Amino acid sequence: MPGFDYKFLEKPKRRLLCPLCGKPMREPVQVSPCGHRFCDTCLQEFLSEGVFKCPEDQLPLDYWPFARRVTFSLLDQSDPGLAKPQHVTETFHPDPNWKNFQKPGTWRGSLDESSLGFGYPKFISHQDIRKRNYVRDDAVFIRAAVELPRKILS
Repeated sequence: MPGFDYKFLEKPKRRLLCPLCGKPMREPVQVSPCGHRFCDTCLQEFLSEGVFKCPEDQLPLDYWPFARRVTFSLLDQSDPGLAKPQHVTETFHPDPNWKNFQKPGTWRGSLDESSLGFGYPKFISHQDIRKRNYVRDDAVFIRAAVELPRKILS
């Protein structure tokens, strides 16, 4: 839910308005390193598009080495009316020294597949993936979530 959609007695000060929705901020969060503030929901929606830069000044929102908790979930596509979905979820903390989680562009030379950050060992076996509706209509859904630091404004 974006900012507050109320009529105020006085026009809210500009610094209290979310730059993304233009409304007074609801559950404001502050990003680093620039310190711009947004509604939590507005920022999450912006970040869900895969852009990890401040919406105001385009500064990167994360620092290297990458050390945030990562969670992958394989979504069960069974009809929830028939059975409770049984998603497969794995979480890990990347080792900043592992070559798969180095800052992109910091290494030179040929493209070595062993140095690319993809794959998750033993996420789910081929046998287990067939036991439920993880694959439906030739499609799988995998949710990837990266833990972001939250600086709640007082």
